[in-house]
Amino acid sequence: MERTEVYKRLDTERDYQDLRWTPRRETNGTPDEQKPPAEWINYMEFHLSKAKEAVYFLRDEEALAEVRKVAALAVRCLELHGCPERVIPEELLNQG
Repeated sequence: MERTEVYKRLDTERDYQDLRWTPRRETNGTPDEQKPPAEWINYMEFHLSKAKEAVYFLRDEEALAEVRKVAALAVRCLELHGCPERVIPEELLNQG
């Protein structure tokens, strides 16, 4: 699968998360903007544990769905708290 297609699917997952969880955010009174990175990491760990369980039971498609959720949660965390830029060292750019 091409990277651009993966990004499209992550974008769709982010749209789903916004639609699905907005009512819950309003119920508990804690907007995403007030959640620290640690809370987002906890959400990601929860879904990683579900992915590990799916792998254990040989449910690869379910495991990949959980990985998609984790990636989209990471995107949300970075949307809110910023994303440090990755600078690629010149020596890596000049390889090959």
